[in-house]
Amino acid sequence: MTLPVVIALVGIVVTAIIAMREHRSALAARRTLLDRCVPLLTGAEITLGSDGFPRLEGRYRGRFVRVELVPDSMTVRRLPQLWLKVTRLEARPRQPEFSVLARPTGAEFYSLTSAHRLILKPPTGLGMAVMAKGSSSASQQVLDASARALESIFRDPRMKEAAVTARGLRLVWQAAEGGRGEHLLRQCRFERAGVDADALAGLLTHLDTLSASLDQIEEAEAA
Repeated sequence: MTLPVVIALVGIVVTAIIAMREHRSALAARRTLLDRCVPLLTGAEITLGSDGFPRLEGRYRGRFVRVELVPDSMTVRRLPQLWLKVTRLEARPRQPEFSVLARPTGAEFYSLTSAHRLILKPPTGLGMAVMAKGSSSASQQVLDASARALESIFRDPRMKEAAVTARGLRLVWQAAEGGRGEHLLRQCRFERAGVDADALAGLLTHLDTLSASLDQIEEAEAA
């Protein structure tokens, strides 16, 4: 075996070792991203997905809540994104559904808008480009009645989606953005991406506000 070949093989081995260490380091960092949010939920439990990102489940004010991190490197001309998906279960079997998606690109694989077939007229006071869709013609009325809650929700420029379904409510919020190096390599690495308890608390408050607007609609219909 010639010296150049030996040097090349050593280089390959060293590169592989470094890559494995970086991968283990990235996985270790991912596991703790939701740790600061645990005290907000009663009976909180964290599990890890196959990608190493954590999922937090528990109860907030008596309602079951699921908090997930969704890495997104699908859009070629945009830095990788880490989305925080917060789902609150509250059954409303006859609820007309709607979803409002900010800055739509067509690549939002995590969005509920693809499940809704009707295009709706979005509230005018959201201050950003949005796409609104619903499950039926009655969804427009529910969307209009929720306008004030949605205006408050989308006042945050990091908000990506708000959705109402028969099973519950969901918000999608930008937790972090990847660096340019990760963008070039299409990697999902996010430095300092831990979610603060205050950030999750704010999202849970938004869900309370949205839920209250739906309660008012039901009360008005029952009157």
